[in-house]
Parts: sequence; C-alpha cells; structure tokens
Amino acid sequence: MRVLRTVLLGVGLAVCTAAQAEPAVYFVEHSVRAAGHGGTLRSVGYSRLTLEHGPSGELRMHARPLWSQQRGGGYTRSTDDLDADDPSDAAVIDVLAGGLEMRVSADGTPGPLRAVDADAWTRLTAQRPRAAQALVDAPQSLGLQARALPRRLQVGKVFTRRESTPTLGDIDTRLEVLAVDDGVAVLALRIEADSLRGTGRQAVRLVDGMPLDVRLRLEMDATDDMPATEQSLRMVAMDLGPMLDLSDSGATIAEYQAERLDAPPFSEQPVDPALYDSDSPPPGVLLADMLDVEQVDAQTPRLDFTLEPRSMGRARIVLRKRYDGIDDATQDDRPLLVARVRSVVFRDADGRPVSDLEAVPVGSTLAIAGQWRIDEGEANFPFRLHPGTRTHTLEAATSIELGLDVETFAWDGVETVAHGDQPQSLPRARIDWMSAQRIGVEQPRAGPGEMTGLWTIAVPVDAEGRALPQASLMRYSRDNPETLDWEHRHAPQRTEIATPAPIAAVELRRYRWTLVPRTWTVERRDSVD
Repeated sequence: MRVLRTVLLGVGLAVCTAAQAEPAVYFVEHSVRAAGHGGTLRSVGYSRLTLEHGPSGELRMHARPLWSQQRGGGYTRSTDDLDADDPSDAAVIDVLAGGLEMRVSADGTPGPLRAVDADAWTRLTAQRPRAAQALVDAPQSLGLQARALPRRLQVGKVFTRRESTPTLGDIDTRLEVLAVDDGVAVLALRIEADSLRGTGRQAVRLVDGMPLDVRLRLEMDATDDMPATEQSLRMVAMDLGPMLDLSDSGATIAEYQAERLDAPPFSEQPVDPALYDSDSPPPGVLLADMLDVEQVDAQTPRLDFTLEPRSMGRARIVLRKRYDGIDDATQDDRPLLVARVRSVVFRDADGRPVSDLEAVPVGSTLAIAGQWRIDEGEANFPFRLHPGTRTHTLEAATSIELGLDVETFAWDGVETVAHGDQPQSLPRARIDWMSAQRIGVEQPRAGPGEMTGLWTIAVPVDAEGRALPQASLMRYSRDNPETLDWEHRHAPQRTEIATPAPIAAVELRRYRWTLVPRTWTVERRDSVD
C-alpha cells in the first residue's frame, strides 16, 4: 500500500487546475482502488482557485489547497497532521502555501502543473521525491482543464482535443455537448491514452471554458512501480450550492428509492394503513422542522468552541451546542436550524482579530439540531485554516465571530388544485396525475445565490376537502452516478405521493423561505464534555 499512499498524497493536495475569474472554493473527492492492495483509498478536500487573464489571451490558473483528508488502508491522514517543525512536512506546507499553477496558451493548450514556490519545491523533491511528483502528475487534472470551446455549441455536437504530457504521452479527449443552458454547457467526456481510459461529464462555463462541476471515472494500467487502478474523481464549485453526499452513498440512495417505489404503498397494492402518515398540520402552520422568520433570534442556539489536542498535528477546533444548565429537552425540541457561514473572524481577549489566523468559509451547510457537535476532522466543517497553522496561534483566540445566512420560513398561502388540473399560483410547479391514488409533484429548486423563494408541500384531499393520509418520498434525482450536481440543481424536485383513497384535489401549501443574515459570537471553552 505504500506506493498508493504516495499517490494519495498527491491527489489529496493537488486538487484542481481550473478556476473562476474571482477566487472560489471547490470541493474535490478522489477515490483510488487497486485490486489486491487493500481496498479503496478516498480523499476529500477543498481548494481556493483563481483564474488570471494575460494580455495575449493566455490564462494562469492558480490553486491553493485549503484542506484534504485521506482514508484507506486502515489509516486516516489530513493536512491538519502536518508538523511545521518537521523539515519534510514544512516543505509540503510551503508548497501548499505558494499553491500550484498551470498556464494555458491562447489556443487552449495547457502547460505543466507546477509549484509556485520554487525553493519549497526543490526541498520537497529532495526529501520526498515521490510525493512531489505525485503532486503535479495527479491524473485528476485531465478533467479539470479549461476547455477551448467552439463558438457555437449545439446539443449533439462532438469535438476532440489532443494534448501531450510528459508522463502519459498523447491524450485524446472526445467531448459531446449534452445540454446548453444558463451560460453553461454540459459535456460528456471520453479520454484515451496508451495507459489511461476514462469517461465522465463536465459542466463548463461558456464565457471562458472553465469547469464548474466534474465527474470522471478513470482506469490506469500498471507501470513498473504502480499497480493498475480504477479511479473516480468529483470536483464542484461550492458557489453552486452543491448537494454534497459526503457518505458516498448516492447509488445506495437511488437503489433504496427504487425499491420503495416498487413496493406498497407506491405500487398501489393492498397495504397496511399504518404505512400512511395522517399527521398533516393545518394550513397556515409551519412544519416542525421550519424555523419561523419571526423567531430566528429567540431560537438561535448558543454555541461554544474548544481546541482538542491530538497526538499528531495541531489541535483541532470543535464547535458544539451549549446548554449551560438549560433543560436539554427544551433545546432539543427547537426547529432544525440550517445556516451557511460566509465570514469568520478569530478574536483575542481584547476583541481584536488574531493575526496570522485566516479562516476561509468553504460554503458547506450547517444543520444544527439536538446535541450538535462538529470538528475540523469532518469534511462538512464550515471553514478551513491554511495548512501549517500552529496550535499556539489558535490558543490566542477566545472567540470566533461567524457571519451566517440562516434559513427561515413564513406562511405564504395555499392553492387547491382539482384532480387533473395544474397549479396557477406556481407556474413552474407541476402535478403528475398518475392514477386515482398516486401523484408526483414537481417544483423548482433554489438557484445559486438566491436569498428567498417559495417551497411547497402537497396535501391530497378527498371530495369533502379533508386531508388524506399519505406516504411520500422525495426523489433523489442522481440515478446515474455520473450525473452532475449542476444537473441535479437544475432538475425539478419531485415528490412521489400515494394515498389509501382517491384524490379529489391537492392543496399546495406555500412557504416563503428567506436567508436571514446574522452574526454569532462563539465563545471558547477549555474542555468538551
């Protein structure tokens, strides 16, 4: 497994070679499996990416890795484990701090991926040459390059690209346009080289050909010092508000839902009444997991943080809900609080920002309920510190100031839609009248950057206007493992509904959701209970 550990260091840290005009955070997941070598190694991480345009049309793409974690072979390692006092770790830290860059000529030909800090690179290649080479030879760069797209793209159009690389030779890429919408093209990719084959998809921004969302599956042949591997790669811009499945269970969810839809009560076979839910709140009442916009401050949980020492690497930050003697049941009954962190400031005992302590929000969503706790070792932690941050620097912080957008709800109204009709108050919503006791309800998802919108629940009623018991299933649209988050976000949200009696009409109950800006101060405590 040692040879794969070296590869994994590279794929975990050299995460991307593509960026947007403004710095943006990307999530990257990479899995490597070699038969007979101990299972699958999985890496997840975040990188901040920047694209610069040169005067002659060339591009400089810069990637600064923020955090990565590798699991497999019975071990877990992350960039938090790097020790700035260890010479070889210090070289890795310096390379990451300088970042990696790729220059692309005006005709779209990419140059080599290289470290910006040449001195740190020289030290790293002397101390850990295999890790250094993996850092710039990582195969995931194949799917993340800027694309020199034809000026006019049409669905079905096919075009090819060839590039020469020092390690893999000539690489031919076949691209087919699957969709063009909202300034983005979705492309199907097929990659061929002497020792490499791959397929996948990209969502590419038309204005500059930069990928926003990528999924690839690669097969690499064995070499003198490397076994044959099967690899999967995923990259997505966090600005898109992706649906991160950090458990890597997308295929399992799709299979589970398919089984449910093929069984009672959705199959319309005789069923037990206990399979239906009859606990529907009356119109005008928020659901139990909706935070009332009028109660956002009263319902805000109190959080604290601590520094958790470890045997390897620096101490990690732990965020958790604080009770302070308040009845636990009272707090646990509060609605689910969903928020996204947009700014982070560490402050010392005098309220001043702590110098040399920069935190970068990564755009992941916080879902706070019950006895909530999260630490930096978890992939959905809401912000990241740069590799090489020292424990004594963290110890200067006595509080963290979080700027957040909190999801809230308010009642908006109801529309009753007779059997066979379509909604009028929600022009982008649609009811699929499948049978007398089965319907599907579709509605648009929230788009990136939207701060308010409507969310609708469907309540089937009988001829007397009484709510019917129902079984419902919110569809997970990623049935194909190569489906992109961009496609998922642009597809309507569909909910399957079955009832034990005929449906005369459907009440579409509308709720106005709004992201409310708030600032929370998270105080430090010296221990975690």
